[in-house]
Amino acid sequence: FMSRKIFVNIAVNDLEKAKTFYSGLGFACNPQFTDATAASMVISEDIYVMLLTKDKFESFSPHPVSDANKNTEVLLCLSCDSREEVD
Repeated sequence: FMSRKIFVNIAVNDLEKAKTFYSGLGFACNPQFTDATAASMVISEDIYVMLLTKDKFESFSPHPVSDANKNTEVLLCLSCDSREEVD
């Protein structure tokens, strides 16, 4: 039985800033799947967040990236003990 993997793909405006954010949460970057257009952040053995430039993200879908100021594209939840920990 092969374990399933989960890849959460997210379009980002600034790839380096997004990598810094996820690294700050304690997640490692997998260089095997990282280049100038994408970064693979390892959440667990089976879960990865794929940070993609908008052009890269749009290459996987016939639809444009949603404007996050007007539409909900994805909801991400992190369990934390306080608002300060989230910040």
